[in-house]
Amino acid sequence: MNQKQRNQRDLAEARASNIGHVRRRIPELTEQAAQAVLERAKAWGPIPARELARHFAERGDALTAPSPHCPVALVRLLRQLEADGFGEAVTQLSCAMCGRSDRELPRPTPQGRCCMWCVYRTELRKCARCGQDGLIARRLEEGPICRLCYSRDSPLSWEECAGCGQRKLPKSRREDGKALCQSCTPRPERKCIRCGKLRPAHANTEDGPVCNSCYAPPPRLCGGCGNLRRITVRAADGQPELCQNCNTGPLGVCSVCDRQARVYRVRERGGALHCDRCRPRTLAQCADCGRERDVRANWPIGPVCDTCFIRRRRNPAPCSRCQTTQVLIGRADDGGDLCGPCCGTDITYSCSRCGYPGDIYDAGLCTRCSVGDRVRQLLAQGDGPVPPPLRPLADVLASADHPRSVLTWLRTSSGPKLLAELVSRDTEITHASLDALSQDYNSTHHFRKLLVATGVLPERNENLARLELWSADVLARLPQHQMKIIRPFAEWQIIRDARRRSSRGRYTTNAATSDRRDIRAAIDFMNWLDEKQLDLAAAGQEDLDLWLTTHATRRRSIGAFIRWAKARRLNSTMALTAERTGLPTQFITETALNEQLKRCLNDDQLPLDVRIAGALIGLYALPVVRLVELTTDRFERTGDDAYLTIERNPVLLPPKLALLIEQQIARPTVRSMLRPSQDGRPTYLLPGVPAHRPITAQRIVNKLRKHGLEVISARNTAMLEAVADLPPIVISDLFGVSAGSAHRWARFAQDSWTDYLAACTNDDAKPPERS
Repeated sequence: MNQKQRNQRDLAEARASNIGHVRRRIPELTEQAAQAVLERAKAWGPIPARELARHFAERGDALTAPSPHCPVALVRLLRQLEADGFGEAVTQLSCAMCGRSDRELPRPTPQGRCCMWCVYRTELRKCARCGQDGLIARRLEEGPICRLCYSRDSPLSWEECAGCGQRKLPKSRREDGKALCQSCTPRPERKCIRCGKLRPAHANTEDGPVCNSCYAPPPRLCGGCGNLRRITVRAADGQPELCQNCNTGPLGVCSVCDRQARVYRVRERGGALHCDRCRPRTLAQCADCGRERDVRANWPIGPVCDTCFIRRRRNPAPCSRCQTTQVLIGRADDGGDLCGPCCGTDITYSCSRCGYPGDIYDAGLCTRCSVGDRVRQLLAQGDGPVPPPLRPLADVLASADHPRSVLTWLRTSSGPKLLAELVSRDTEITHASLDALSQDYNSTHHFRKLLVATGVLPERNENLARLELWSADVLARLPQHQMKIIRPFAEWQIIRDARRRSSRGRYTTNAATSDRRDIRAAIDFMNWLDEKQLDLAAAGQEDLDLWLTTHATRRRSIGAFIRWAKARRLNSTMALTAERTGLPTQFITETALNEQLKRCLNDDQLPLDVRIAGALIGLYALPVVRLVELTTDRFERTGDDAYLTIERNPVLLPPKLALLIEQQIARPTVRSMLRPSQDGRPTYLLPGVPAHRPITAQRIVNKLRKHGLEVISARNTAMLEAVADLPPIVISDLFGVSAGSAHRWARFAQDSWTDYLAACTNDDAKPPERS
């Protein structure tokens, strides 16, 4: 049999297979009728017949569940069957982009077959006019024209609007074909849920559309008074939203910067409107800094620029004559700064309520009095007192060391808005009420930490609680057949183990992240089985190996689910051996480690917390997750010696490191607007936000790397040197390393120390690779 005969035989088999597939789906078709359908669909030729036969062999359900990557012959066959009256027996393929099934799908794309409209709408081509790649709107003799050039070409695209008579770009057309611009295009009318009339919808609420006459904007938190009221001035250009009571100043558009703000009419410029920033000021030499700048105020000392005006008002100091702490606005003959009364003026810049000198914020009140008023308005309903459960929060905010930080938080953070919403609804502030809100990390999570720090809410393991909330949200979106498997695994395997570790006090953020990764891996594996039309019981080892080829990084995460499923007899054929933890591969030389230690102990340009963290890592090989958990009570000084208890036994500290730790304990680097708790509990050596919580491990790692200090490689080298000098049991007791880890490090150091030194001489960083 020659090649031509073999080709004819293969073609006949392909055509017969196609006829059989069509007749199996539509039994009432005879063989001749099925052939006629294929011929009309242009699927009878050699090339489309072979492509269609191969596709039918791969997907037996191609007529009812067509693949978006099918050959074009199948699309034509489906259209022909529908035209012949068999549309209910087949499923038409939809465009992979727009989802419409009534269009031809000639173009294959990475997403699947698409109609030509979607191809032209998403395909970027070079415009013949501007030369840029864009979406083609029309083709002319000069070539393809992009949408931007087409809309700019008024003779080409603009038409006379039938409504206003102006030549504009058409937005819609009337029934007679005449164009309407965007302004004249009528908006669709919908029945208002309040007045019942058919009118254009002004807003779509949860209950339905509301017309402009019936719409009332919901109350929002006013940036001026802090109350929930109807906003009359929206936030713009850095100015907060204001209610009707707080919107006291005239608003207008500045003639200089075109910004909408409180404006003033300047007579020298024909009565033009100017904001406070742009209104003309006299240019003169500042009497304080000596620079020639715009004058903000004329004090007895002389003209003062804006920078010096703010600096002196916010930083009162003792007067050189009367020794009273005031805002110093004058200067004596001997060069000393004087207060207002000593200069013969009544300018004091004192708070009208408490008399605090300087730092005036609003309405003659200092920042601390302004904080007290706004916190009281936020937490109390109307003119009533602050509820007893919220008094600790009010007291802490009102007594903050930096009241301007509290004012910034009240003005910009979403936490006060959440609190105002809960107070307005008279909702009890509990962990459960916060769990019902959106669990955004930058709003709800930080707001919860503030309430815990101030004693409004009891402390809980937030890592475990957030894992439970996340798991409940993810499981609720799963299909029923997946939920029957994933829910027991998540609740009785992952979360149950997390609760057990949390009860021992060692459930960290990294542990919660790992548990989420295990649940996600199980869900992804179940989704993959659904795509392959397999269930968990029928899946074999080859299916697991196939999944791992495309999800190689999920091997450790999927292992927990596979072992759990096998133990529960949900599958008996899949197995996944646990990967052995690899040996450390990142090191620095001993010289580089010593240089880093010298820098941490002696470089005053480094931040104090960075110096302490870098020294503890280089000296005692402390992992960062253990380092941030150190508290101040673990440091003690006995005579001239200082000790730090890392695990169970105190470790002698070098004198320079002990001095650094003492400085950190005396003046901790606190980023929080709240002062550390004074309830007798030991504070953290490296406090975070809020101050009763430690700094996160990732933040201290970022700070070390920012200043050019190694972290993992420095710890590995420090551990290698430690196990070479001390027995593993001593390393375990002093540094808090488990006995098994200490012995593994000792074996690694014993086997690799000679090769390591040789490799460091040649490569200066990396130890030799081990087989």
